Amino acid sequence: MDIESQPEPVPLGDVKELLEKELSIRENRLRCVECGNFQAVPDIEPVVEKPSDDEDSEVPAGPTCESCGSTRLNLIEQIQYEHKLALDHVRLLAQSPPKESKEIMAKVIELEHVDDYYAAKIADILPIHPDDVRSIFARERFSLGKEEIESIINAVKETTGA
Repeated sequence: MDIESQPEPVPLGDVKELLEKELSIRENRLRCVECGNFQAVPDIEPVVEKPSDDEDSEVPAGPTCESCGSTRLNLIEQIQYEHKLALDHVRLLAQSPPKESKEIMAKVIELEHVDDYYAAKIADILPIHPDDVRSIFARERFSLGKEEIESIINAVKETTGA
């Protein structure tokens, strides 16, 4: 796969913000079994009187389809289980807000061995120890110099105030 076709790395703070925004606009819907029509879930379920001798008792009835009048509706949850897991995971791991992440990425991208991918990883992990920086670059065939490691740590400390 060509590096040019790779998507741009995004720090977890940005991912968290995007997921929260996207999932907040989704809502649960009802889908009619008979005609397939989608409609909003009503706030209050209608109450229908029970056709019996006892006029004081009422039985709640489910909503009816706006298209065909059927009462056979299924609840469709648009925020799926996997989406909820992803959002929980990102909330747990995102240590810095998007503004801080972008500042860190801008500072470290200027270094020799740091590309977009590693800049995003540095913004996600927020290394403050040389071993943390080395672990980010562990899969590479080169090793970072002491000055480059210190530059990364200083960029993180300056931005986060640690």
